[in-house]
Amino acid sequence: MLDYIYPEEEQRFFTNREHTLAVLGLSRDLLGQGVRKHLALSGFRRVGKTVVLKEFLRRNLQPGSAGSAGDCRLTYMDLPRLALTPEGFTVKYVGYLLYWLAGDLHQRVESFFDASAQLAASGQMGAAFSEHVVRLHQELQKEKPDQHLLLELAFNTPEVYAPAAGKRVIVILDEFPEILALDNYPQIHDVLALFRAAMQAQSRVVYVVAGSMIGLMERIFLDAASPLFVHFQLETIGPFGREDCDAMVRKRLSMLADPVPGDVLAAIYQVTRGHPFYIYATAMRVIENISLLNKPLASATVQEAFTLETLGSTGRIYNLCRYVLEQSLQGVRGETMPQAVLQVLAQQPAGMTLTEIAARLKRPSGAIRQVLTWLADVDLVEQREDKTYSYRDPVLQIWVAYYYSGLQLTGMPSQKVLSNLVAELMVKYERVANELGLAKESQVRELLQAFNG
Repeated sequence: MLDYIYPEEEQRFFTNREHTLAVLGLSRDLLGQGVRKHLALSGFRRVGKTVVLKEFLRRNLQPGSAGSAGDCRLTYMDLPRLALTPEGFTVKYVGYLLYWLAGDLHQRVESFFDASAQLAASGQMGAAFSEHVVRLHQELQKEKPDQHLLLELAFNTPEVYAPAAGKRVIVILDEFPEILALDNYPQIHDVLALFRAAMQAQSRVVYVVAGSMIGLMERIFLDAASPLFVHFQLETIGPFGREDCDAMVRKRLSMLADPVPGDVLAAIYQVTRGHPFYIYATAMRVIENISLLNKPLASATVQEAFTLETLGSTGRIYNLCRYVLEQSLQGVRGETMPQAVLQVLAQQPAGMTLTEIAARLKRPSGAIRQVLTWLADVDLVEQREDKTYSYRDPVLQIWVAYYYSGLQLTGMPSQKVLSNLVAELMVKYERVANELGLAKESQVRELLQAFNG
């Protein structure tokens, strides 16, 4: 199963994240001592949250590793893969737990979604645990199951297993905010409160959750009104710094050169700003352009690769940006005005105030403020300390500017056209990135000033 969810290629190119792995390891070690430390990992899509969780699994499931040598069992599930009806969620949630707890990872997890398979597996894990799973399936067989009870039973499954097996359990829930879809069922109403109630009654289980919606993750774990407030330590997974970016690029481009020229390393960090997925996409396009088009391994080739990936309809960065935009706007009320605000902001590297945006769109400030709040909630924009609004991601900002202008490369352009596009995009991108960098520096200065030396 581990190779199935964590391919060998991803394992080979895994880079750093040692701090996050150390925090995860500390949570595991504390659990072994009877101390529970729940963790929440937050960060942009494709920035590396899932990969670090899988690397943690790999290191702890290896024979002789610290995790497998102790009394701690690790389980992992990707919540978007679970059916988000209470009944379907319960079956798959328990199925994933049984799969990992049974310990035979050479099977496929789908075999544990069958009722008979779940009853058979639980029967080998002690009488108390078997009775728990039997009770759950008895409820499922009713014409109108108690959905609230089903989720209670599902969430309590690892705690029932732990004392019966003499183990402790780490439950890893990827893309945790997906669980909020269960709030749409009247019997559930507040799934986070239900989850908290189960979690607080447990003593041998630790939860590690991850999510890509930064604003939503902060509301779930940092908002005093949330049921999970102060129950989790929130860790942010951000882009790589220069050193880690260089390390990843060297791994990716080792087939072309060893060592990789310094100007190439600098150029990739410049255009990707350390985002792991952008590094991957740009590096793969560099390999393609050198191998098929006889381009030199130079900074100019990096810039061309980034431009093709960002503006080409088949580019990986292009399609990630399009996915992020479409998925984010699904959570925003209305369509026309949010897109109008995004188009206006995309043309302004320095950001814009609420008054400036409202004046540009000829709309009341109150209506625009509401739209900006929605866009901030889905992580497309953020409000800076100077009260201006801007994109969180400079690459997305540049992509949106070109996307709404109608520019889209459907094939390989001529060298002259490509060179002109590269020159234009680099100028725009540097303006955006520099403005965001200056805004961040301003925030850091204000923070340091608040500490009074």
